[in-house]
Amino acid sequence: MDRQNLYAGAAQRVITPPVGVSMSGWNPRASGDIRSRYVRDDLYARALVLRNGSRSWALVAVDLSGVDAVATEQIRCGAAERTGLSPDAIMVCATHTHSGPAFCPVATAYSPEDMARLTIRGDGSAPAAMGQVTSVSSSASWVGETDLAWKARFVAQAAAAVEEAYGTLRPASVGFGEAGVDGVASSRRVLMSDGSWGDPRRHPVEGVRVVSRTSIDPLVRVFGVREQGTGAPLAAVMNYGTHPWIFCGTGISAEIAGAASDRVAEAWSRDGSETPVILYTSGPEGDVTPIWNVDIEGVWRTRPGEDPEERLSRRERGFDRELARLGGRVAAGAMAAVRGIVRWDGTPELWARRKEVALPLKAGYRHVDDVILADWQRDAPESHHLTEVQTLGIGEGVFLGLPGEPFVSLGKAIRERSGTRRLLIAALANEFGAVSYIADREAFEQGGYETAFTPVGPGGGEALVDGAVALLGGHDARPQGQASNLRPAF
Repeated sequence: MDRQNLYAGAAQRVITPPVGVSMSGWNPRASGDIRSRYVRDDLYARALVLRNGSRSWALVAVDLSGVDAVATEQIRCGAAERTGLSPDAIMVCATHTHSGPAFCPVATAYSPEDMARLTIRGDGSAPAAMGQVTSVSSSASWVGETDLAWKARFVAQAAAAVEEAYGTLRPASVGFGEAGVDGVASSRRVLMSDGSWGDPRRHPVEGVRVVSRTSIDPLVRVFGVREQGTGAPLAAVMNYGTHPWIFCGTGISAEIAGAASDRVAEAWSRDGSETPVILYTSGPEGDVTPIWNVDIEGVWRTRPGEDPEERLSRRERGFDRELARLGGRVAAGAMAAVRGIVRWDGTPELWARRKEVALPLKAGYRHVDDVILADWQRDAPESHHLTEVQTLGIGEGVFLGLPGEPFVSLGKAIRERSGTRRLLIAALANEFGAVSYIADREAFEQGGYETAFTPVGPGGGEALVDGAVALLGGHDARPQGQASNLRPAF
């Protein structure tokens, strides 16, 4: 079959909720509650659509903590009705901002009592036994905190962004690049000599030292899209693995993801051409944050005798400074990656696949009614949660969408086993809420907050890797005789 020209279109829609909504991702904020007080910067749903002949797919990146499977299904169906795209060829990724609205209840194996007793508190204190619980609870956080009217508007705007991008398709060429980023991502799982988990928000303990910390992925990977002929920038997808938060501000913000996207859009713009649309996707980040690189004194510490309003104002100013500094570092790495692209391809083949994967749940855990599940997920095997992995392929490159917040080790295992040359792994893709952290078996042996909080049990990370590797290989890795659930989108 003769190769045909690639067409691309991109668009973005504002999805900022009204001031006053509850914000998700962290409870002890600087104000003492979780209500938003102002809009620091707008939140967006950004869409990229590619088409080559009869094959098309769409990637959507949204400035939210996560998107549940039902909302993803609604966005897919709405966009498909307006464009003719296959729903299975639409991937919805969240940037995981912690200064966005509460979007859905988040399943947890922590009881509310354990949550209050065994996590970091507003003053930065925490017990040495943080994350070590002896029993499993079936519960959920942020129940009843979602503004449902706004959520419906968001779903409509996300689908509209795909439709608008589809309507602007034009001849395009694409390329892949990568570069290092220093001084942003850091390990979230730092083990101390007294058996506690290290956290710079806590005051240092004399004589206690760092014993070990998990690795990070230091690379930002970029997929660039240019117009054919003029070479004008059209869109780019950034992929970088870290939590994007700065810390418990009270303003609505896309945080590092938004700051970096804005910087790249400005730096890559060309006079006389439209501003490129920059989609930020998070790589595996369940055990990665910027926490050890953030100015803790400026954004977290309280000062004796300080007026509460002045303390809030001071910490908000610190938030602004750190957002500009850390967002600038990610953007600088992304622009180095763009400048490093050496091959722009105008005729790549496209493909898309989706596969359902069953993740084991912790013994004794059952999803509660508050946790949002799509109809297809209710057919999960006993004591398992049914989720999905998805691939959008273009030439030598692949976007791999994984649910929840996988650990870095899982992304590394997928890269090593699949051998895919150009692989951008998007965490928080298509499902969040029913799953959160997804860890490897070694992490469960160590314990800690992430492995205690999540409802996904030991072996869940390995099952996710197996499913992803099978999907990347275009086949089902299970023993012969077992039915395959791999679904090509076209």
